[in-house]
Amino acid sequence: MLKEAKAHVTRIRALDQLHRGDEIEARLSVGPNYDDVVIRRGSVQETAPGIGVVWIMDHHTGSRKAINTDECSVWRVA
Repeated sequence: MLKEAKAHVTRIRALDQLHRGDEIEARLSVGPNYDDVVIRRGSVQETAPGIGVVWIMDHHTGSRKAINTDECSVWRVA
């Protein structure tokens, strides 16, 4: 029987740690007693560390989305 491999997830605290093609999740904190909620998941297209924005190709919608790091946390999924 094959075991399902679990993705290794790492929080990104500085956008200069990201590269085009990295798989990431944007997570929103919903409260101190709850886990963060994944609101976007996709591959990095472009970053703008100076303004705290990363653009991804969203896996769910298939369109380009901007993620503002002032509003949510960013996690690399490997």
